[in-house]
Amino acid sequence: MMQRFTEDWQQQGVDAWNHIPNHWKSDSSEQVGWWNLPEYLADAFIAPMLGAPAGACILLPNVHAAITSLMTCDHLFRHRKTVVVSADAFPSVLFPIQQWAALYQLEIRLIPTDTDGFCDQDSVYAAIQADTALVFLSHVGFTTSEVLSHTFLREVAKKIHQIGGLLVVDGYHATGAIPTDIDGMEADLYVGGLLKEASGSTGNGYLYIRPGLDLKPRNAGWFADAAPFSFNTSPAWHPTVRRRFMGGTTAIAPLYHAIEGLKILLEVGIDLVRAHTLALTAHAIDHIKALPITLRSPVEPEKRGPMLILEMPHADHMCHYLKKHHIFTDSRKGNLLRLAPFVWNNQTEIDQTFEFIGDTLKSKSYLHTSFQLEGPVT
Repeated sequence: MMQRFTEDWQQQGVDAWNHIPNHWKSDSSEQVGWWNLPEYLADAFIAPMLGAPAGACILLPNVHAAITSLMTCDHLFRHRKTVVVSADAFPSVLFPIQQWAALYQLEIRLIPTDTDGFCDQDSVYAAIQADTALVFLSHVGFTTSEVLSHTFLREVAKKIHQIGGLLVVDGYHATGAIPTDIDGMEADLYVGGLLKEASGSTGNGYLYIRPGLDLKPRNAGWFADAAPFSFNTSPAWHPTVRRRFMGGTTAIAPLYHAIEGLKILLEVGIDLVRAHTLALTAHAIDHIKALPITLRSPVEPEKRGPMLILEMPHADHMCHYLKKHHIFTDSRKGNLLRLAPFVWNNQTEIDQTFEFIGDTLKSKSYLHTSFQLEGPVT
């Protein structure tokens, strides 16, 4: 796909903005150009994944861009001055909320986790009051891999809708791994990205906006203008709401490889992907019970996402040691080890992994190996 990008650029130059070969659906007669690629790919692949209609989704550089744009919709805060967000939200969600709340003088109600580190659903309900403008929740928690049910999200949506507010769901770790019915959860906005379980690469976040929702982000760029090539001296809202969330000139190269992994997962079927990961994580949990480590992810299948988070001392050392032996995990905060069995893994690999981890914990060899991070990424 990257070779095709360079060929399109070389052969067509500026005209590639208007028309390029349809590399994503080679048997389709649909017209594709760089200009409409964020919308086209969202309609063709993101919307089917979410069960959303065409016209509701758009590809953006990352989740931060989507949340920042949403927070610049100052009309949302004219009558309601409170934002509800879980304390364990990913920084791409939490940071822009905090930055813009300070500018607008909003109150942030941080929802603490319960004693097990999971979403305290009663606290979420209680935090939604008459002054609440937005509620932010994670479909799959990145610190626990806890899945919030469609039923719970729908009940939250109904409560916030009664007072005129909006529900925003972060679906990054659900993308490509958890069947999602966007109508069933009644979310107003749903953000995610294709870097993790969707098996894509960087620069490919996405945003779903509920049809009929009129949002006007003030940081809209010239690609979001109603008449961008008129080069007017003042902006005008694009008639298509999703287009208003675009910024400056779109980075095209990431879009060429955005959905190659997701295409495969959609062809297989997200239901089958989910069944496979549930079987693998269940098998892994059987091993974990026999080891001196703590599972921080839910045991219940309906609550368990595609990751398993293990708590152990010196998890960063363990992660480094496993990598040297071709077992790839990551670590967080020095005491959490994250594993993500997925479609390319099988039960034999789970057995081998936990046999190795068990032997390593007994020998403590991972603590006696020289360990120096090559960079911040584990």
